[in-house]
Amino acid sequence: MEEMGDLNLTMALFENFTIRRTWHAGRWFFSVVDIMAPLSGSSNPRRYWTDLKRRLKEKEKLDVNESIVQSLALPDADGRMRKTDCADMEGILRLIQSVPSPNAEPLKQWLAQVGAETLEDKDTDAYILRTRHRLKLHLLDTALMELVAFRGIITPEQKQALRDANYAGLYGLSGEQALVRMRRLPFAAEPEEFMGTPEYIANEFQRSQTAEVIKNRNVQGEEAILHVAEDVGVQIRLTIERIGGTMPENMTIYRRLARGEWMTPELLHSVSFDWNEEAEEVEDRVIPIYELVEGESEPQLIEERHINPKPEDQ
Repeated sequence: MEEMGDLNLTMALFENFTIRRTWHAGRWFFSVVDIMAPLSGSSNPRRYWTDLKRRLKEKEKLDVNESIVQSLALPDADGRMRKTDCADMEGILRLIQSVPSPNAEPLKQWLAQVGAETLEDKDTDAYILRTRHRLKLHLLDTALMELVAFRGIITPEQKQALRDANYAGLYGLSGEQALVRMRRLPFAAEPEEFMGTPEYIANEFQRSQTAEVIKNRNVQGEEAILHVAEDVGVQIRLTIERIGGTMPENMTIYRRLARGEWMTPELLHSVSFDWNEEAEEVEDRVIPIYELVEGESEPQLIEERHINPKPEDQ
């Protein structure tokens, strides 16, 4: 993978501190000077890093330039690419051990989150699939907002409350910004920008089923609609937990998808669909439902469900 020059990729945010990074040798490398700012609390992190390098060499016989640090190009304050001391996650964790700081543990957690972000080649099927699902989620969100506009969700505040309810049930959090903070995403970022395909699908299912319940039950009013959105998310969450899947908040964070990557005429045409089109009738198929009972080594069959049951099967 080539080093990335996109500012969406080369900047990450730890609390109020901007941390520069670059994709090199198959992993993220972070600017050591930028890490020193929140870690040391110094008003001159560059000087602090120079002093730390000297102390490590004198007291611990550790030459960081030989074992931890690489000189890599990153955008400077004026936007120009200049080489600076960088280290991968393992190297940064080693340096954190040498600096007594109240931010040590939060920085370790942040590294685990940001370092887990996955970059994908734009020519791969996985990337193409991800962009399509990003657009599908956008269309489902738009359709849901159009549906509830006639049922009591009108103002921007009410629409945001619905977005929060969509996330609250599915992620077990208070809402959208709680997810942004938990994942330490950039300020004012939308969580959808960083999702992978499995997470998009979980959100697509939540939006589509919320819309179905609202239509089928003729739900009216802001409070009732928010309750439906959150409850649908909770039920999906419980199902994921029961089958042993990965919970949405624990799914892999991907590099940010720019709007121009998924909101294109070609993709819009490829995923457009008729909301009123009747679904094809499918043949019946039996899906076994298992449950892992405590103390048992093998899951127990508890039910067999029919995809399209015949009258005699019901």
